[in-house]
Amino acid sequence: MKDVKKSFKDRKFKMGGYQTLVMVIVIVLVVVLNLIVNKMNISVDLSSDKKYTLTEDTKKLAQGIKDKVKLYYMCQEGNQQSVIEKVLEQYNGLGNIEVVDKDPVVYPNFSKQFTDEEIQDNDVIVVNETKDKKRLVSATKMLVQDMDYMSGGYTNTLDAEGQITAALQTVTSDTTNKLYYTSGHGEGEIGSSFQEILDKSNIEAEEIATASAKIIPEDCRILMINGPVYDFTEEEYSLLSEYLKNGGKAMIYINALPEKEMTNFYKLLADYGVNVAEGFVLDAEGAISEKNPTAFVGNAKEHEITEELTESSPVVVQGTKGLTVQSDVRSTLTVDPLLTTTDSAFSKTNANATTLEKEDKDINGPFAVAAAITDVYAENTQGQGKATKIVLFASSNFNADAYISSNQFGNRSVVLQSATWLTGGETTTLAIPTRSLNMETVMIQEGDIVFFTVALVVVLPLILLAAGFVIWFRRRKN
Repeated sequence: MKDVKKSFKDRKFKMGGYQTLVMVIVIVLVVVLNLIVNKMNISVDLSSDKKYTLTEDTKKLAQGIKDKVKLYYMCQEGNQQSVIEKVLEQYNGLGNIEVVDKDPVVYPNFSKQFTDEEIQDNDVIVVNETKDKKRLVSATKMLVQDMDYMSGGYTNTLDAEGQITAALQTVTSDTTNKLYYTSGHGEGEIGSSFQEILDKSNIEAEEIATASAKIIPEDCRILMINGPVYDFTEEEYSLLSEYLKNGGKAMIYINALPEKEMTNFYKLLADYGVNVAEGFVLDAEGAISEKNPTAFVGNAKEHEITEELTESSPVVVQGTKGLTVQSDVRSTLTVDPLLTTTDSAFSKTNANATTLEKEDKDINGPFAVAAAITDVYAENTQGQGKATKIVLFASSNFNADAYISSNQFGNRSVVLQSATWLTGGETTTLAIPTRSLNMETVMIQEGDIVFFTVALVVVLPLILLAAGFVIWFRRRKN
């Protein structure tokens, strides 16, 4: 009995009891801390590009919303996309915003009060209850799979914040800017990616048949001419000219292979200091592929439209006319090239030529392939903000989905900044980047591999061995 009592007092028992007590305290602290964190909904975004953290642009917009806004997350229980769900959680309680989960199976008719479109799992309906305005954000726009035209593979991106915040901006804005696009001349259709840019910029697009129109509507903030293949009539030329003379803003794309002579269309451009070269441009030096000199990387010139371009996102120009700036433009007119070819580029005048080499009748470059045009005459006579502004692209392919669907190419940035420049910043698109969902790989240099191998396999074991020896030696001595 004495031995038992003694065992409770010896040094080993005390050390063991102390270690057990410390372990119990640590376990209790961990459990309590987890309960507190879960209760307070505390989480840390450890993703490299902060997928689940709202940008300052979104926070600033949300904090300024005075209206009562609800985000209805339409999803059947068990089918939630965690990446969308985590982003949505960040909006809840931000300003006057509330996130509400709605199961479309349990509430099959709920969405019909807001939209006639068919609801899919993970769609979000943004509703401004104060102004009775709503916007559907589909899951297919928040989770995007794009073709990587450089590698031939696919990239998966998350655009949940960009789409939801754009919808918030639309339903809470007091005004909607209008873009009118001309029709009746074989113009290209507005692609889905260009439409997305308009949506994110709070711009509403509407068709205008210039052949029957008497005037360009007063609420037109941007007039778009999207690569016509047939010419405008004299009456249409006068209509467009009158609009521009009075401080109009236009985004114009040229088709490199029109069906007919474009006399009046090119005359309108010449009125603003730009001549269109015959034929289509070949630029072997700047070409993306040596087999196809009609597609090349444009050389960006200094301008606020191009200031956000980076070397990692080249601007691709495919199937383009060549532009030359007149040397004797009027004093009120300024023509700034935005993108140019290399010096060795030339314009192939024979569309049916069988060679890509330069021939006698071909026209020497270099050329501008995009330009920003400003005429301050209307501003001088009618007041501030009335200056005529035109962004001219020599290729109707510039805003093709393949080039502006993601930030892989600089075309998207140029189109975004063009809309902002034309409207004087009134249609600023929120700079919310898409986030990559592709697996991230960590590349370790060979020197680092050797360092970590020696450190973990040799140095660390020796340190532990030495520490163990010191502890053993001291205990043995005692």
